[in-house]
Amino acid sequence: MNSSDPVDNPLVDEVRKLAAAVGEQAERVFGRVKADNPEVFEHLAAAGNELLAAYRAAVAGHERRWSAPDPADTERIDLDE
Repeated sequence: MNSSDPVDNPLVDEVRKLAAAVGEQAERVFGRVKADNPEVFEHLAAAGNELLAAYRAAVAGHERRWSAPDPADTERIDLDE
């Protein structure tokens, strides 16, 4: 593997470690919330799903606009003549 391969990149390893640590901390926090307040956890989970759906819809809309062909040049026609 060459030095540009992300598998050998120390920065990638550090990001993976950080993501794992953040994930573990989130599991501990949300595990307590879920155990202590299951209704609150259900509402938070539903809200998170709604935010994710809104994000996906926004990204899909942007992708459609970005990938759409450029509109044809237009010519103004004066109808009053």
